[in-house]
Amino acid sequence: MNKLIEKINSISKDYDVYAVGGFARDLLLRLKYKDIDLVVNNDALKYAKKVAAVLKAKLITLDEDTETYRIILKDCEISNIDIALFNDKTIEKDLQNRDFTINAIAFKLKYFKNFRKYIIFSNKNTLADLKSKTFNIISEKTFKTDPLRMLRAFRFISEFDGFKLSNKTLLKVKQNAKLIKSVASERIKNEFFRVLSAQNSSQLLKTMDACGLLSGIFPEIEKMKKAKKKYYYHPGGLFEHSFETLESAESILVNLKKYFPASFVELQEHFYSEGFLSENVTRASLLKFTALFHDNAKPETAKFENGKMHFFEHEYFGANKLIKIMCSLKFSKKNIETVAFLVRHHMRLSTLIRNNSVTKKAVLKFFRDIGDNVPDLIVLSMSDWHSYKRLKVFSLKELKLQERLARELIKKYYELKNIRSLSKVIDGNMIMREFKLKPGPWIGELLKFVNEAQFDGKVLSKNDAFNLVLSKLTHIKKKYKI
Repeated sequence: MNKLIEKINSISKDYDVYAVGGFARDLLLRLKYKDIDLVVNNDALKYAKKVAAVLKAKLITLDEDTETYRIILKDCEISNIDIALFNDKTIEKDLQNRDFTINAIAFKLKYFKNFRKYIIFSNKNTLADLKSKTFNIISEKTFKTDPLRMLRAFRFISEFDGFKLSNKTLLKVKQNAKLIKSVASERIKNEFFRVLSAQNSSQLLKTMDACGLLSGIFPEIEKMKKAKKKYYYHPGGLFEHSFETLESAESILVNLKKYFPASFVELQEHFYSEGFLSENVTRASLLKFTALFHDNAKPETAKFENGKMHFFEHEYFGANKLIKIMCSLKFSKKNIETVAFLVRHHMRLSTLIRNNSVTKKAVLKFFRDIGDNVPDLIVLSMSDWHSYKRLKVFSLKELKLQERLARELIKKYYELKNIRSLSKVIDGNMIMREFKLKPGPWIGELLKFVNEAQFDGKVLSKNDAFNLVLSKLTHIKKKYKI
């Protein structure tokens, strides 16, 4: 770290360069940091180019209007260096324009080794708020200047253990929640998913909802709240069920070892591999997002028939609605496809285990159809079931049975995945060429024989598959008269 700072200081003689905000705060609190925030008194772009050159790093523009730039480092303990122009004439005034009192901290970078002697606090409450671990807005205009700061406030307390938001800050979030709609979609999505990554994200979202911020980001939530409560098991209606599904998903994800002891290592890797889907989005955070919205189309599909309320095809309509919502928030194509797939199939596991007896043939088809999303869909289904726990919709015996079957499915899935690929060892074209057959339903039936044998471990290679097809060929030709 010292060498990195020395390199930056070596080309900073013609500039007033200050370490500010989160970087200065974390140094003061002796917390780990991944990013460096700097401000300079003139020509931020020229200075950023010099820093990028001396560090041999990539430079990108974050905001041309505010002259804010980012240097991206590789193979370094520091990920990014953000460089911006002073917000005002002096560093003290610049700090007064920042978001929270505990971020209104700075020191000249040239004093890095002894920064505590030269620390600058521009707000009288900064030290007190640091001691009480409180995020407190600097001014009445904090959220009006940049409404994303409301969401960032929740992201901060999701990442800082023991910190809280002041009552004044929460009140201002409530008063300004509607302003979040003016923020660029990408910024909202990135901050929101950093909140979702916290192990206690459901509690944070509950507070966000009480302030009106959650509905400000996702107007669909208001529709879920207005759905007629008498049609749902939960007293609070659809939104209460959806939120409790999110809470259940979070609980299961935090306690994977408890629920899936035989598959814990594989599941931990599956759900928490950073960057698997896109920046700030893991399978765990995306699953929690899916849990919150899995039943979003129930109000539109509600239909009363034979004395009972039905929600026919709500999973398909819900997937389509979520695609539109996620597109508007600039989610990646992979994120959108994953969520839509899970919502579209979220009833599948309940259907599979309805009779408490799952055949090998049915399990093979489930694995083939769901593919890499098997763990996600199983945890989503369990979360759905668990949301009814306190209402006793399912007996304790039923829930235990559901959990056991889900656990067995996960175990079998990884046994197969670890031993061999679930992909087909041969396809229809290969069968037609090898046995000089024309296209027809018989090809699908022959493939079914191969897939089922593969599931049982009897087919491990192409030759195994061809030998099996040959053994079934006489029967198939006779059946289809070919």
